[in-house]
Order: sequence, then structure tokens, then C-alpha cells
Amino acid sequence: MHGLLKSMAQSSSTNAFRRHVWPLFLRDRWLLLGALVLNGVHGVAIALQNVYPKWLFSKVLEPADLTMAQRWIALAWLVGGYLAISLVVRMAAWHAGYRIFTWVRERVVFSLRGQFFRHVNHLCLRFHGEHPSGELFSYLFGTPLNNVMGFFQHTSMSVPGAIITVLTTLGMFWIWDWAIASVLMITSFANVALMLRAREKMQKISSDFQTAEGDISGRVADLLRGNKAVKLYAMEEQVAQDFDREALVIGKKSYERDVLSHIEYMKQEGFGYFCFSALLTACTWRYLGGRHVDLGTVAACLASFAGLNWPIQVIFQAFSLWGNAEASINRIGAVLDTPSTTPDPEGDVATVPSSAEIVFDHVSFAYVPGQPVLSDLSLTIPRGQRVALVGPSGAGKSTLAQLLLRLYDPQSGAVRLGGIDLRKFDASDLRKEFGVVPQDPFIFRTTMRDNVRVARPDANDDAIRRACELANAWEFIAKLPGGLDARVGEGGSSLSGGQRQRLSIARALLAEPECFIFDEATSALDTLSEKLIQDALEKNLGGRTVIFIAHRLATVKNCDRLLVIADGKVAQDGTYDELVGQPGLFRELVHGQSLRE
Repeated sequence: MHGLLKSMAQSSSTNAFRRHVWPLFLRDRWLLLGALVLNGVHGVAIALQNVYPKWLFSKVLEPADLTMAQRWIALAWLVGGYLAISLVVRMAAWHAGYRIFTWVRERVVFSLRGQFFRHVNHLCLRFHGEHPSGELFSYLFGTPLNNVMGFFQHTSMSVPGAIITVLTTLGMFWIWDWAIASVLMITSFANVALMLRAREKMQKISSDFQTAEGDISGRVADLLRGNKAVKLYAMEEQVAQDFDREALVIGKKSYERDVLSHIEYMKQEGFGYFCFSALLTACTWRYLGGRHVDLGTVAACLASFAGLNWPIQVIFQAFSLWGNAEASINRIGAVLDTPSTTPDPEGDVATVPSSAEIVFDHVSFAYVPGQPVLSDLSLTIPRGQRVALVGPSGAGKSTLAQLLLRLYDPQSGAVRLGGIDLRKFDASDLRKEFGVVPQDPFIFRTTMRDNVRVARPDANDDAIRRACELANAWEFIAKLPGGLDARVGEGGSSLSGGQRQRLSIARALLAEPECFIFDEATSALDTLSEKLIQDALEKNLGGRTVIFIAHRLATVKNCDRLLVIADGKVAQDGTYDELVGQPGLFRELVHGQSLRE
């Protein structure tokens, strides 16, 4: 078993295993060594069970000089030894080794799952835009990790003992008769050759299936997440047809995988029939051609061949499962090896200033190469200024906020806070300095209390209530059964759009950061609620830097400064009154919304 795993770790085609899984096994190598010894003892016990017919013939049935009483005494010793080998040596050692292996396996899987989850969460939004959540979820709890777990489950339970059983059985027969041992050894090596060939085929089959499954899982997850839209547009039948089509594809792939796998198993089983025929011929030849072996050896040989079918099949299955597991590990490894486009700095990390000037210095950025969203944009936001970013959809307003939060890095230029490039800060520390209220806030499937204090986990109920009152959210929370203890449905499905926005505003206010970003934060509110929240913000955001991103221009009249973003640049800069009083894009936007002074 140790050699098998080591060879996997050294193989040029298993770099992902060597980098991400092998070190986790080395962490518990002494426990694994003990488990290997126990499973080796279990394998020796099976080999002794296989050859017991030899001693039955040689010690009890064949000797002509034994009395009946002596035969029964010899049989009692044999039966006692058989039971001791079976119950004490085989079963006890096997179970003890299995417990150790299972414990180590779960530690490995836990570490691998945690490593994957943390790495994916650390990756930038560009990665998450290319990989749907359904696909990433399947890595953690679907086929890929299940294949890895299945492989280690199988190897921990059966493979070490199977290897020792084969080697011990062949060793004993080599002592008894070299010809019969040679036949067994040749057939065993031939089986291994088939295993290696099957491994390559199984890996490709499994890899193709997993790729299709990940893609389909993402599309089906989208159908489930969009249940509300499905009902609004009466798309139930269309969605059902889409689901049936995807289910048929995955069913076809599953059918092909299982049928091709079964063909490989049938090849192995068919070869075993030829092996048994060869063994019958060899035993007859050695017994009749000079009595090179006795009947006990012949009986043990035939019994051992049947007994060897199980360990050889176990080894074959391990190679097949390793083909599946290797494909899974390579897929998981491909994600774990994906570098973040917004990596934390190596070496000295700058301290994030608590309140400072924000500077965009000749920033250019594109989500898709060749399609720039921002082009050589420069602007400065002094500390404590309330700034509104306005302009047509797609102009780059929300992109500026995402660059400021370092969810992306610019392709050229730099974003600075207090004169320091954001790339010199730890991204998590940087984001703690901002209170962000997005247009479509995500609500977690937990209690109201936990949803509000996501950015300040140690907040008490008094602080939570005050933040909710300022955000005009306490009124609806207090009416819920359980109040702050009320649980929210998946994605906030039990709340209205306005309630979700108010909850998000309460989150930002509770965190009490030095800078706030409101991205269409009141777009889902009615006029009265919006006025109440704006009044509360006016009273509580004094002296702090606030960035509003808005399409409803009436909501930003009281800002210190308005920046009109168009074609990836700052087209206009001034107060509301200044911009509305001069020709330009802003006045066109105001007139388009039929706003009145």
C-alpha cells in the first residue's frame, strides 16, 4: 500500500496528487505505517486460510498410520488454529487497521475540502465569473471528492491485505512446487498488466463524465435558483424540458461510463477462466507426472485460486478507482493551482490607513481583453467627501467601486489609499475599512441577527437594533416570529427587495467603517422609506468618505460632488447645481428623468 501510494506521488501524471494530497498523508505517516502492518497481518491470515486444505489432507486425511482418535485430535488442532487465524488475527487486525485508515482518510478529506473552500473564496471575481457556483459545489460535495473518498475507503479497507495475500500465497506455493507457483505468478502478473491498461481507460472515461457533470450541475443549479423568474414568466414547461434535456445528457454519460467500466471488469473475469483452466492442467501434470505434489497441495492450489480471485479483483478495482480518483484530484488540483489575479502582497504588508484620500491614478481596466471599461481614468476623492458616481449603464461606475475594494486589479495604473497602492495591503484588511451596500445584497440562510452582524460578529443586540432602526429595518424585523432569531429563507427569498436592501444598509452602519459605498442602495425602496434612510445617513455619516452610485439623480442632490462617468472616463465633475446648469451629459440625464429643481 505504501509503495502504491508512493509510486502515485512520484508519477509525472499525478502532479496534483503529489502537491495537494501526498503531504496530507505524510502528516500521519506513522499511523499509516501501523495500519499497514495490521492490514499486512490480515493479508497473511487470508493466505493461510486459502491453503488450509493442504494441511487437512496432509495432517488428517492422507496419513495411513494414524488412528481414528489421532485424526480427530489433529482435526481439532486444525479447527482451533483456523478459528484463531480467522477471528483473532484476521478480523481483529483488519478492523484495527481499518479504523486507523478511516480516521486518517477523513483527516485528509477534511483538509482537502477546507483547502479547496478557502482557496476558492480567496480567488477574485474573475474566477467566479468563469466558474458557476454549481460546478464549484460539485467539487466539494459531488463526484470529484466522492471519487477521492471512495478510492481511499477502498484502499484502507482491502488493498493492503489483498497485496500481502497474493504475495504470501505465491511464496508458499513457490516453496511447495515451483511449476505451480510459476503458473500462479504468471497469471497474477498478466492480471496486473490488464489493470494498468484499464486504469488509463477508466481515467479518461471518468474525466469526461466529471466535466459533463460539472457543466450540467451548474446549469441545473441556475434553473433552481431562478425559480421565482420561472414562475413570473410562466416558464415551467420550458424549464422542465431544459431539465429533461440536461438529465438525458448526464444519463447518457453515466450509462457510457458504467458500461465501459463493466467491459473492463468482464475482461478481467474472462481472463480468470483461462487462468483456472491452465491451473487445472498444471496441477494434473505435476501430480500424475512423478508425484511432484500431493493431493493436499493440489486441493490447496485450487482453493487458493478461488481465494486469490478476491484480492486480485480488489487490486484491479483499486487501479480502476484510482483512475477515477486521479481524474478528480487533477480537476481539484487545477482549481487549487489557479492563481488569484488579486494576490495578497508577499513580504511586508502595509497597514491600511483608517481614513485617507482615495486616488485613481491613470487606471485602465477590462473584464474581457480588448473591451476596456475604464481608460486612463484619474480622479481624487478627499477624506470625508460625499461623492456620487452617475452616468449611463455600463459606463464603469460599479467597476470603480470593485477596483477600490480590490475585487479586481487594474491592468494599468494604480488605485491608492493614503498614497499607498492597494496591492500593498492585505485584501481582507482593506475591505474591513469599507461599508458596502450593493444594489442586490446577498442574504445568508441564517437568522436575522447573524445576517446583520456579518461584518461585526461581536456586536450585541443593542448595537444591532440601533443599526436596524437607522436603516428603517427594525419595523419589519420586530414583526417577524422570533425577531432577530427569525431565520431567513435561501438567498433572502422570504424578504422583499426593499427589506433586503434595508438589511444590507444596517450591516454597513453596524460595522461603522471610515468609508461607505452605496451602489443603488435604495433603488428597491418606496419614496417614504428612501427619505427616512437618507435623513438617517445624513445624521450618521458626517466626516466619513461616502461614495454613492446612483441612477436616480434626485437622491444625490446633497452630495458634495458629482462625477459623471462616460466611456470609461470622468466626463464631468462638479456639484449638482453646477452640472445641471451647464450643457452636458448630466443635464441630459436629469431632463431624461423629468426631474424638477
